[in-house]
Amino acid sequence: MPGATTPTSTGYEKFAPFYDAFTAESDYEAWTGHVLALARSLGLHGDSLLDVACGTGNSFRPFLARGFRVTGCDLSRTMLDEAARKAPEATFVHADMCELPALGRFDLVTCFDDSINYLLDEPQLAGALRSIAANLSPDGIALFDLNTLLAYRTTFASDSVSERGGLLFVWHGESTADAPAGCRTAARIDVFVRREHELYERISSLHAQRHFPRDRVIALLGEAGLECVGVHGVLDDGALVPEADELRHLKVLYAARPAKGGDAR
Repeated sequence: MPGATTPTSTGYEKFAPFYDAFTAESDYEAWTGHVLALARSLGLHGDSLLDVACGTGNSFRPFLARGFRVTGCDLSRTMLDEAARKAPEATFVHADMCELPALGRFDLVTCFDDSINYLLDEPQLAGALRSIAANLSPDGIALFDLNTLLAYRTTFASDSVSERGGLLFVWHGESTADAPAGCRTAARIDVFVRREHELYERISSLHAQRHFPRDRVIALLGEAGLECVGVHGVLDDGALVPEADELRHLKVLYAARPAKGGDAR
């Protein structure tokens, strides 16, 4: 996760022990099937994967099961520790996605779970895309998802309470129903953990995000030496449709490859 001194990294250090319970309803197995089918239709042939902002490892474990050689990176050491516990066969790097070191030339680079939305300005996004390009093989494929304007006008503009794994999660969105394109907003997640004598401890984390319009994402991909080869809408079950709609889909998936004659900087 980006920005070592931002609320994002601090939030995830505190939220890491509860992340898997919070995302327990996410079907990463089905999601992997959909994105791999897309990647292979775009020419993916190899089996090396760099998962950027890998979190606790849920996003890459189905790739491991399919025989991929996985490297995961994240800014949160606590999230990385959990990922390493689950998947000791993977390689892990503690790094900011905006300033990744040269880790290799990977056949597939992924960045899921709206991690890029945590970048709050275009220079950060440009840095992340350059980092992806620099670690992508000449015939590799990059896939990343982003929250849409619909997400910031609905999910991030609502409050909800849920109980999962014996934990109580309280979500408070700080956005509005008319949030504009390019907006910055946030959601606060309070986790209530039962302690002794029927007392509860509250752990709070703030998740600040930014919406990035499609034209700016595509322009910054080009500046990073990447060619956008598709923007797909993500359905509720994780299935992908070829025409993304910012006001109909909560997430979109970008697919990119090194531009012909381009320079991955």
